Amino acid sequence: MPQLDDFVRPFAQVALANITRDYPYAAHHVARSADDIVEPREKNPAFANSFDWHSSVHMHFLLVSLLSTETAQTAPWRDEAVDTLTAHLSPEKLTAEAAFLRENPTWERPYGWAWGVELVRALHASSEPRLRDLAPGAEVLADTVFDLTVAWLPKMAAPVRHGLHSNTAFGLRRILLSARDLERHDVVDAIASSARHCFSDDHAWNFHQERSGQDFLSPGLCEADLMAEVLTEDELVVWLPDFLSELTPESPALKPVEVLDPTDGYQSHLYGLGLSVAASLMRLAPTLLSTAEHSGNHELADHARGFLTTVDHLMAPGLEAAVSDEYMASHWVATFAWEALVLRNH
Repeated sequence: MPQLDDFVRPFAQVALANITRDYPYAAHHVARSADDIVEPREKNPAFANSFDWHSSVHMHFLLVSLLSTETAQTAPWRDEAVDTLTAHLSPEKLTAEAAFLRENPTWERPYGWAWGVELVRALHASSEPRLRDLAPGAEVLADTVFDLTVAWLPKMAAPVRHGLHSNTAFGLRRILLSARDLERHDVVDAIASSARHCFSDDHAWNFHQERSGQDFLSPGLCEADLMAEVLTEDELVVWLPDFLSELTPESPALKPVEVLDPTDGYQSHLYGLGLSVAASLMRLAPTLLSTAEHSGNHELADHARGFLTTVDHLMAPGLEAAVSDEYMASHWVATFAWEALVLRNH
């Protein structure tokens, strides 16, 4: 089993290098006039690094998370990391970032939004006092995302069901978890209602047709992850086994996809796919096992245990790519790798 301690230093180095690297940078923003053609830091003073806004946000989240590990307490890079985060996540800069989101209410929806609230949540939970001190000033970012989410969901005609950034279920699950922690009950209720409307009638997801050449998420497992947070226990024991009934440990969807060209930014998404699939399996397997035990469904129990045996194989390519010299992977993969590692070691 990969050990957490072995990855703290290399992931911290990658995160620090990314959030202090300004270029290359992909702005992903529609210019309304020539006045919008400015240096990225004029528009996004905190997150104009690590190739694009959402990667920057979740690389900041990763570094905050790493600083709470025991390994980081006496690490030589600790002060540099805290100083960098303090400089980037000042109340003034995050107020500017929040204003930019409000002025551009469809931008980074919902993927960047989700990582924004995860970052604020991580600051609140940090064991480093200097980072916890940043949390109150960062709440403007979370509140902005929460307000935008509540405004958006009633106007969402249908969920996005693919394996890229605009996947609805992936973003909503993370926003939901943060809204619970930060006691935004209106957001929790809005997401729960929307998730039930969009997904509760789904069954027997077709995992055989799920893969594409640039996915980093499993649409089916993202949906299952979200519904596991929304449905009651009685509802979930019926819905989840039915929804996952086409998934077996031998399914192609549970095998890593070889990356033939690591310099291709879209193809490098496949490194993250193995990691995100592994993380979903580790979250969902205990529920499946519990359901199987109560119902006496031995096949379901075998599948749940089999899912867990695929995890290390799924994670291996992404763990290597996360600290590689190829920037198209290393500017973002470590966040997904860390999440999978934390689940794998607990």
